[in-house]
Amino acid sequence: MVVSKLMKLCYAGSALYGLLAAATPRRALALSLRAWTPGLENVSELEPREWYVRNTRAVGVGMLAAGLAGLALEQRAAGTEETAEETDDGPVTVEVGDESSD
Repeated sequence: MVVSKLMKLCYAGSALYGLLAAATPRRALALSLRAWTPGLENVSELEPREWYVRNTRAVGVGMLAAGLAGLALEQRAAGTEETAEETDDGPVTVEVGDESSD
């Protein structure tokens, strides 16, 4: 149950970052560079090339699609689990008869 909620959160985060990267790739790159700031010097002076900005947009579209697909699959799995719980009647018992009637 907790894992399913965590997976949904991760998929939603991926979809959100993918939307940001697809819509505004330069802002997404600036956000990523801020995360690297503690380990690098002069991060504010870096300027991405145009091909890198286009690739960031393409990766964003992929992340958005993957995040939305993951959310849809988690919803489907949750619906399947609920259906299985509703139809579960407990353990099945099978009675074995006497086989001496040859």
